[in-house]
Amino acid sequence: MEEYLETTYDKFIFRVKVDYHYTQDEFWAEIKGRIAKVGMTDFQQKSKGDITILNTVAVGTEVKQGQAMGDVETIKAILDLIAPVTGKVVEVNPELKNRPYLINHDPYGTGWLYRIELANPENDAGALLSASAYFELMKEKVAQAAKSLYG
Repeated sequence: MEEYLETTYDKFIFRVKVDYHYTQDEFWAEIKGRIAKVGMTDFQQKSKGDITILNTVAVGTEVKQGQAMGDVETIKAILDLIAPVTGKVVEVNPELKNRPYLINHDPYGTGWLYRIELANPENDAGALLSASAYFELMKEKVAQAAKSLYG
């Protein structure tokens, strides 16, 4: 059974997957050995709107933690995909090619973006937030977004 931390605002439920690591830039990494599966957070995809176009880097591309690794276009904005880890892209989620909306439907499951072979797993994990630390940050962001929308 999957475990999440959840907070609710208005009709929106924002979830954080417990066993993942997070960046302040709204990306997650599930690290298993030397491979990290990475994606966009639930908060990010909900706050930016429906994803219509996804531009990814190719398999074999070297990515650096904190740098762009493609972008997404939503109905509201164009967003850089920020690498939560450093390493080489070994897989791009093939399901997203014709169905980028899967990120909106299941950001922690079928909507994952890449699998990355980690260059230095210990360094990357140490620079990421735990689920509980990210959850507190996300709650602050939800409150700020609500304040800007509703005063």
